[in-house]
Amino acid sequence: MPTTNGQSGYVTVQIKRKSGTTVFRPRLRTADAGTPRIVSQGAYLRSALPALYQEGDFGTRFVGAFETVLDPIFGVLDSLPAYVRSDLAPRDVLELLAAWLGIDVDESWSEDIRRRLVRHAAELSRRRGTKQGLQLMLSIAFPDLPLRVEDEGSVTWGTDADAPHKSKDPLFYVYCDQQVHEEVLATIARVVEQSKPVHVGYKLRVKSVRPKTQQVPKVAPPPPPEEPEGESE
Repeated sequence: MPTTNGQSGYVTVQIKRKSGTTVFRPRLRTADAGTPRIVSQGAYLRSALPALYQEGDFGTRFVGAFETVLDPIFGVLDSLPAYVRSDLAPRDVLELLAAWLGIDVDESWSEDIRRRLVRHAAELSRRRGTKQGLQLMLSIAFPDLPLRVEDEGSVTWGTDADAPHKSKDPLFYVYCDQQVHEEVLATIARVVEQSKPVHVGYKLRVKSVRPKTQQVPKVAPPPPPEEPEGESE
């Protein structure tokens, strides 16, 4: 069988005639030196045979069958780095990577959004529970929506260090300056719940359309009735 990457190889050819069978092994050279090597082309098993078994045709053909079976296995192993890259991983492997990295993927998200989430998984994990992390998660999951996060700061003070001080519960707001459907609104709320700190509350405010008030045209009041003229005496 021919080899790749510029290396030469041999192929066994049998020509059967009436006078007998002629066996010869012409030398071949690959045309594309950039083609990745596979097991059957590289002849890994056949080249490892002892010289005694390489001289005969049966040993090389017998081992060559196993090389053909191992081709897809070695093909996956040779391209294994591509399987863990968010830009090149197949869709089923992408789902596995998302679960492995602890990313909760919504069924409504496109494949491009899922690849971006896997690509930014390290940064999302590092900033989880912060305003920047929530803003990054919302920008990746909803790239077409104008979402912004605003928090409220508060300070508690007192003259007695041992006395309990009452302070309002921490709260932040998520604003959406665009109308969205109820399904998208539920997805936004689910993403915020997963990304926010546990002890912090939030309010989701979405822009709504105010109904236009119809202006009733003003109607001039009817003129007062004319009084009848009195009879002259």
